[in-house]
Parts: sequence; structure tokens; C-alpha cells
Amino acid sequence: MGWLHELLVYLWNFRYLPIKYRWPLIKLRRRLVPTSTGLGLRCALRHARSLQHPPQPHPYLFVLRLLWPFPSWHFPASMPPPPRRIMADPGSITCQGRDWMYLRSMPLWEARDTPERCFYRLYQAFCAADGHMISYETEYFWRKTSPRWATANIPDPRCEDSEQYAVMASLAEVLTDSFTWRLNLGLRRNDTPCTNRDKEPLPFEPEVYPPWTASVPALSDKLLIHEDEDIYFDSPLHRRNIYMATGHFYTV
Repeated sequence: MGWLHELLVYLWNFRYLPIKYRWPLIKLRRRLVPTSTGLGLRCALRHARSLQHPPQPHPYLFVLRLLWPFPSWHFPASMPPPPRRIMADPGSITCQGRDWMYLRSMPLWEARDTPERCFYRLYQAFCAADGHMISYETEYFWRKTSPRWATANIPDPRCEDSEQYAVMASLAEVLTDSFTWRLNLGLRRNDTPCTNRDKEPLPFEPEVYPPWTASVPALSDKLLIHEDEDIYFDSPLHRRNIYMATGHFYTV
């Protein structure tokens, strides 16, 4: 069947015509039969083939599931494991980093993502002490301009594990502080890649902590996320007796 495929390509691309007639016909064909849409289906299909954790044996079915809006358009969020379980096996999280990058590049997947799911991914990256994943997820959250993605609207996870609750509350506050830092630098969440930095930045409303974090107490025992970060400095994490650097949240 290879010859048939080659014949169809030959006819489809008007290769039997002189070049001066070929290009106008190709432009007309693109108007009549668009080869791309805002859904990014080709991108989703290509990246679905690259997913490894877990692998997708049927990329076309994966893309079809992205188009299926039931039972809810937005993906559900499931509670991740407690901090110490992730700390015991950080590789189980870091191996997903490349997959998360592929997924974030799919317009359909991104449209169905939620602040809660993004926050849980950030929490997992933090407990795995993966600085690159922390930076990527923070930047992804920052670029979301919908009001539902405001840091004040991060939902209360209502964790039963006290360490997990303290880590999540501290992360919500660190994320808010890092966004306020960006705003004070003149950056805005709705900036385009080609924003003119010579102009005076627009006024902004500062990001605020989610109200539920105020009631989350500090841990009685120190929780050291990574052995190389056993240094105290003033941050929402350390005020709750959680030891981990926060520099990866402050990137531009």
C-alpha cells in the first residue's frame, strides 16, 4: 500500500503542476480544509506518544478522552501521599516531571486542569525536593489569569495528616509571597512574552493568603524535607517547623 500513499501525497500537494500554480492552490486548500485548530490535537497526539508514567498504549484514545467532557469538564483532584512517604521515594515523583511538561503543553489538558491539581503537583515536587519541577509548576500557576487561579482561592485540602496539612498551608503562603514578589518587580500575571518593560507597569492588587492557612498550626517536631536544607530562615515553612529552601519559587 506504500505506492497508494505516495500517490495520494503526490495528488494532495499538487506536485503535478508548475510551482506558480501549485502555491495558490495550496493556500486555497488551507482555507477550505484547515489543518490545525486551537485544540492542539496534533500536539496532544504527539506528546501522548511520549508519556511514560504511565505510558499510553493508545495515544488516540488518550486524546479522545481529553475531548470527552463527562462526568465533569475539569479533571478531579486526588489527595497525594503524606510528605514522609514521598520523601522515602522521591524518584516516584521526579520521574513524572517530563510527563507533566508534556501534559502542560496540551491546550485541551490545560483547559481541564484546576488550581487544586496544580497545587497538589507543586506539593509533590516540593516533598521530592525537585527544584526544577517546583519552578515549572510555580511558573505555570503564575501564568493563569482566571480569578479561580488566584492564590486566595486555593481550596482547603482538609488533610487528616498534620504534617501534610502544615506543608500544604506553608506552600500556599510561600506561593503567595513569591507572586507578590513578582508583582513588586513590575511583572503581571497577564503579561505577554513581548511585554514592553520600558512602560510603567499597571497597578495591581496584591495576592493574599487563602483564609484556611491561618488556622493551621506549626509542627511539634521538625520536618526536614532534604538533608542539605537544615538551615533556618524566616519563611512560612520554617515558621511551621518545616525545613526546606524556597529559592525555586522565586524565578522569573
